[in-house]
Amino acid sequence: MKGYGVVKTLNELNLNHSALLLEEAHFAHSQLQTNIASLGGQANILEVGCGYGVLLSMLAEEFPHHRFSGIEPFFDGFAQLETFTGVVSQMNVNMKTEAYGDHHPEEKYDAIYCVNVFEHVNDWRHFLDWATDHLQVGGKLLVMCPNYGFPYESHFRIPVIVNKYVTHTLFQRYIYRFEKNNDCVGLWDSLNFVKKADVRQFLGQSEYSLRLVMSDETEIIDELVLRFAQDTEFRKRHRFIGGVAELMKKLGILKFIHYFPNYNPYMKLTFTRG
Repeated sequence: MKGYGVVKTLNELNLNHSALLLEEAHFAHSQLQTNIASLGGQANILEVGCGYGVLLSMLAEEFPHHRFSGIEPFFDGFAQLETFTGVVSQMNVNMKTEAYGDHHPEEKYDAIYCVNVFEHVNDWRHFLDWATDHLQVGGKLLVMCPNYGFPYESHFRIPVIVNKYVTHTLFQRYIYRFEKNNDCVGLWDSLNFVKKADVRQFLGQSEYSLRLVMSDETEIIDELVLRFAQDTEFRKRHRFIGGVAELMKKLGILKFIHYFPNYNPYMKLTFTRG
């Protein structure tokens, strides 16, 4: 089992969300595996928002010749994080509890990746700037996160009406109850509602067009559709978007979603530093 040490510790602590953490880590691993495998030599790799280090440990175990580090910017909500820091360090992986803006490594990275974190940073433009400064020339930034160009908020599982403000106004009571019941007060405020179209426009500006080149891996949508079909729990958590996907599939229009990448519900972006 990949990442056995961290998985074992999760089970021993009996965290309520252990199954979800493992499920998400396995899906992210399936998506990043090829990207990491393509890195030559002894690559220096950073995960931003590594949480308990589940995904980090899986990749470090599979690619022992690379050097892996992880930082967790949202460490206030991880009561047992020190336990996992010790477990992951035994795999020769460096994991720290600090925000990305406070992370100033001595060496630049060959790859930086973040999974379901990009939509939480206060300023995603600043994050892209920071990542560019800490990548080697030719280095890769891999980003996987929801795309708010599609009118659905996946954390709260509600439709987006016009924008974040209007949506909050309409669903205020539901959002309050959701945060309270799931012990995640502040989650809504942390969301920046990033849109793929805005990222594309930002990188089109002259000062960034030569620094970062973006590749849009729209195949992630096919993988998500497959996951809806095979993963019962995932389908239960996202009934709304799953229903939309099923309807589009039945109508035979799902295949056309690749022609409208800015409106895909999820995005997997690769940025290469020039």
